[in-house]
Order: sequence, then structure tokens, then C-alpha cells
Amino acid sequence: MLRPDPRGLKMSKLPEKLRKRIKDEALTWESALAKEKPEKTAGLIARAERFGAKRPTRKPVSLRLDPLDLSLVKRLARRKGIPSTQLMSMWLHERVIQEQGKAG
Repeated sequence: MLRPDPRGLKMSKLPEKLRKRIKDEALTWESALAKEKPEKTAGLIARAERFGAKRPTRKPVSLRLDPLDLSLVKRLARRKGIPSTQLMSMWLHERVIQEQGKAG
């Protein structure tokens, strides 16, 4: 179940204990990096290998929507600051995962 994030409206699936551990680790890294000299950090970044992960190509899909539904989706997407197609894709993905959990 999703729980509201105490800092705002964001939702998190991570348990509180794990979120605290991640936050503590982030603070540890942040303080360690603050002690580094900028020149050293820039040199390490310049020598670092670029990491690339291949993502499967997305397939275009065409479907017919009610004009009112489409305008509401576009309005919601605009409020969230993302493209409406991305919002619909996210919703569909969430629903597919949810249905898989019910079937299994």
C-alpha cells in the first residue's frame, strides 16, 4: 500500500526503515564528497567510463478515446508537468502490475 510522504504529496512504496537507511547513506556520501577537492572530483569524473543501459524500444499504439477523457488526461498531465502519453503509459503499467498480483 502506498503511504503519503511526510514532506509533501509524493507516495512511497518503500518501508520507513529502508527509507531512513537510504537517507542516512545519502547523508554519509554527501559529507564524504564535501571533503573532496573539486579538482580531484572533476578528474575522477573525466576519467570515469560512461554507463549505458539498453532499454527495449517502445512500440507505438493507437487507440480511440472519448474526447472528454483525453482532455482530462491532458489537463492532469499538464499539472504534473509530463506529456499526456507518458502519464497514460505510467497508469497502464501500474494497472498491469496490479492485475498480475491479483492473478498470481
